[in-house]
Amino acid sequence: MNSIEKVLLSLIPLLFMMSITTTVSSQNKDFNTIEWKNAAHVQNPDGTKSLGFAGAINGVHKNVFIVTGGANFPDKMPWEGGAKRYSDEIHVLQKKHEDFIWNKKTKARLPEPIAYCGVTSTDLGVVYVGGENEKGLSNKAHILKWKDSRNDVAILSLPQFPLAMTNITLTHIGNVVYAIGGDEAKKSSNLFYSLDLNVLNPEWKELPNLPIALANAVAVVQETKEGTAIFVIGGRTKTATGISDLHSTTFVFNLKKQTWSSVADISDGTNATNFSAGAAVALGTHSILILGGDNGLVFHKIETFLSQIAQANSIAEKEKLIADKNVLNTQHQGFYKGMLLYNTLTDTWTKVGELPFLAQVTTTAVLWGDDIILSNGEIKPGIRTPNVMLGKIK
Repeated sequence: MNSIEKVLLSLIPLLFMMSITTTVSSQNKDFNTIEWKNAAHVQNPDGTKSLGFAGAINGVHKNVFIVTGGANFPDKMPWEGGAKRYSDEIHVLQKKHEDFIWNKKTKARLPEPIAYCGVTSTDLGVVYVGGENEKGLSNKAHILKWKDSRNDVAILSLPQFPLAMTNITLTHIGNVVYAIGGDEAKKSSNLFYSLDLNVLNPEWKELPNLPIALANAVAVVQETKEGTAIFVIGGRTKTATGISDLHSTTFVFNLKKQTWSSVADISDGTNATNFSAGAAVALGTHSILILGGDNGLVFHKIETFLSQIAQANSIAEKEKLIADKNVLNTQHQGFYKGMLLYNTLTDTWTKVGELPFLAQVTTTAVLWGDDIILSNGEIKPGIRTPNVMLGKIK
């Protein structure tokens, strides 16, 4: 067990008591914790503070942090008739000693605005696949590479994904990218593919299907007793009723055997919890840390309202249902803030604390060196954050 894993496991029997200023620190100096600080916030091209983006592409390449794409509502909230806007802006954050500075000289933009892609950070660059924009769902794939010589991001096309898909889950082992599940136009997917970036002419290779169709899951590569494996955690599944099935499942893909199996449900150590659209990272050699997400309690209510509105028999009934749904949206208190730790050796989940800020969903977490980065995302229905939060394991 390495030092990072020991730090995380030491949190289990203790309360995660946090307060936030520039960092978050434990009130009990006798044990370790994660210190959080707002490292930066995304800016508009004119230097003003951005609204932030849901479904943004977040990744690290050559020690720079890249955040690009995503969607927001710049004029008014969706229940007020606001139109969703998709972005092609690329923002590059760099470290300067203890500070974080946006690179103002980068000029590159994405080939087209896009959001809700699958994203993973390989040594060769940040890969993104699928997603959606005003034109609909996408089957395109690209890799973003930081070029020091040009002081800019290079964008290269990869082979198109076999299907147009949004809310795909991506991870990687070495320079092999794995794409898992996602949403097609009318249904969620159980497809599982790989793309080997090491070969001259890479092609998407179909692998054994997921046990169930899933979108908005998280995928993390971690070691087990049987070697390296891919863990697919949580997610949701579209249904014909318009009300999603939500999942607390944890599936693991054995690379040697090329088989899926089910392990312990997501839990706070006592009660199982549904989980989707959240973020997670691998820590140490046998730990996975979940950093907030949607447990579906309010999500299910909103979907139920939408289904009832579609079936309403009168204008008055429809207006009443819309008003009730809007109250639910405007009084939303934020998403699930729990930080849950999974141990791949003991097959156990434990709650180790809560995020000291509103949980950021429809975003990905990424390791930048030894630090955890949570950037952008949705913090309440229709509301984004531009914050780039940095968690330092102490």
